[in-house]
Amino acid sequence: MLLNFVYGLIGIILLTAFCLIGAFSAPQVAYWCMTPKAKKLLEEHGISRKFSMKGKISLALLTAVISVLYVITIIYAGKQGVISGMNFWQLMLRFMVFFWMISIFDAVVLDWWMFTKTRIFGILIKQKTGKEPTVWSVEPQWDGKEIHKLIIEVAVSALLAWAFLKIYQ
Repeated sequence: MLLNFVYGLIGIILLTAFCLIGAFSAPQVAYWCMTPKAKKLLEEHGISRKFSMKGKISLALLTAVISVLYVITIIYAGKQGVISGMNFWQLMLRFMVFFWMISIFDAVVLDWWMFTKTRIFGILIKQKTGKEPTVWSVEPQWDGKEIHKLIIEVAVSALLAWAFLKIYQ
């Protein structure tokens, strides 16, 4: 069970790295994921939604590195689980812990706390404009699809568990 938690923690670290590095290396990444009010505030500060070539390259490299690390983590977690004798339900639970830890962390920490309780939004504006922002935080980014995503992750976990058991047994 401790390894399930460790794999989930690795996923959280990767997600956080993507969000924080992406927000400052290619701020338009964060821009496209924000609420309408946040987008309006960015437009009022003259921050473009268009990607520069540097932004496109930064996003592509960051996405590639994080994606490869996610895939490696999933493969290692699945292979190690089968080799250690996990059955379908145990392996499915391992993947659910991995995905749910990431999803819940994303919704609570990155979508709610980071943008509503910290000054990171204002820091982003200041970094891009060089001016002191009038607004430092924005409203939460709930899109109403969090429950759907958690249910889909159960199905994906079952599919991954089945696939790893077929491949490594």
